Amino acid sequence: MSRSSLRAAAPALAAALAACAAPATGPAPMPGPASPTGTAITAADLRHRMEIVAHDSMQGRDVGTPGIRKAADYLVAEMTRLGLRPAGDGGTWFNAVPLVRTRTEADVSLGGRALGTEVTVAVSGTGGLPANTRQQAEGRLLYGGWIVDPSVPAAEELTAEQMRGGVLILRMGVAPGAQPGQPRYNVGALLGPGSPLAGVIMIAEGDLEQFWAYAQGIARNGSVSPPDTAAPAAGTLPTVFLTDPAGAERMIGRTLAQATRPMADLGAFRYALRPTSSPVEAFNVVGVLPGADAARRGEYVAIGSHYDHDGIGQPVDGDSIYNGADDDGSGTVAMLEIAEGLVRQPPARSVLFVWHTAEEKGLLGSEAFTRTPTVPRESIVAQLNIDMIGRNAPDSLYLVGSRRLSTELGELVETVNRTQARPFAFDYSFDAPNHPERIYCRSDHYNYARYGIPVTFFTTGLHDQYHKPQDEAHLIDYDKLARVTQLIADIGVEVANRPARPRVDQPVPPLGTPCT
Repeated sequence: MSRSSLRAAAPALAAALAACAAPATGPAPMPGPASPTGTAITAADLRHRMEIVAHDSMQGRDVGTPGIRKAADYLVAEMTRLGLRPAGDGGTWFNAVPLVRTRTEADVSLGGRALGTEVTVAVSGTGGLPANTRQQAEGRLLYGGWIVDPSVPAAEELTAEQMRGGVLILRMGVAPGAQPGQPRYNVGALLGPGSPLAGVIMIAEGDLEQFWAYAQGIARNGSVSPPDTAAPAAGTLPTVFLTDPAGAERMIGRTLAQATRPMADLGAFRYALRPTSSPVEAFNVVGVLPGADAARRGEYVAIGSHYDHDGIGQPVDGDSIYNGADDDGSGTVAMLEIAEGLVRQPPARSVLFVWHTAEEKGLLGSEAFTRTPTVPRESIVAQLNIDMIGRNAPDSLYLVGSRRLSTELGELVETVNRTQARPFAFDYSFDAPNHPERIYCRSDHYNYARYGIPVTFFTTGLHDQYHKPQDEAHLIDYDKLARVTQLIADIGVEVANRPARPRVDQPVPPLGTPCT
């Protein structure tokens, strides 16, 4: 599952990140040893598959790396063994996703002292620098303190003249002991075109803490995005940086606990940025199980997951491989088990299996596939999305989006669940309007829904190992994973065998409407 947008305590970085090649060919299939899995969906089969997909040798399955190529090889070898048909570009198993990797080298100094990794450029959520970002500047370093801090007297606030051309360090939250209230700064104006500042440095603490390791990883490995996605801004934007609390304290010369008031002229801050881009090989892996009914074979029930994850990054407790067992090795292996179970008795409609790439980069694989699908878009009657289904309480399962477009699909899912030997307790809390986690907008089903295709997103929810190297195969609840997989298989069969496709009876937002 892709990372959440920032919560209310840090809206400015979210705004900063949001403001801001030739098609790839797939790898040649690499047959492996015969799989010991069988046609029944079992915990043992899923464990066997997970120990392949989430193994350290896959190197975290980051886009454009040998690890994700190896994962694709495994998917293709299994689909070939099972007898599925390729449904990618030009009769292949692969659907190319044009992407570029952007790396930004940054020389940053304060008072002539190179800062190195103490300060990291904040790239946009889709990769690279926001359009029209300043490439170089020099200005006086300023410290602004908390965004909300009623204890600062007006006479001690930084003046417009002090801010002009400066680089401002900000704490993106509410001062201890204060209540949320009026921000001391117009952050949108400070980050937008026409800003008086040459740069803004946000301290990665509180809700921003998780983005420090992420930003450092981007600095090392670059960011991935579609080519030419950045729309030019109306004017020049200040460069946005991140630092951790220790780095901020070194720059301001005192502890953050002591820094209770704004400070001006902490030295000359200089930066020069050198962004470069290169094509990235990226592809969705696509196979189809043809339907048994000739009259309905041209319609598809799409089942999807994402097979990418975060690769090799910032070490956590000595481990730097982000294996992504639950996110989304669980969905990846579940799809193979569903395919193996259905080949012995295909349903009436065809089943389209799409393993999306670059979900962790912003749902880029599913965006590309739904924009130019390899089957007629109108022939996809529903999409069942699987992302993180192997953890948490044994009988709980979150559903997202099941009634957003089709009440009938939502009721079908409930009906099939009641037929299971051990039904799940469905939790719809993530599907509530304006839920702060915005889960509906954070996985691949959304790109299908924006075209009016009914969707259901199945997930067992977040956990402490989410987007950490510790999301590993041994922590999966394989009995639960098998039960969720069986449920999704049964729902897919029910949709595929019904005389009519699920009826869309809810409004479909116009294409391009921001996701909510």
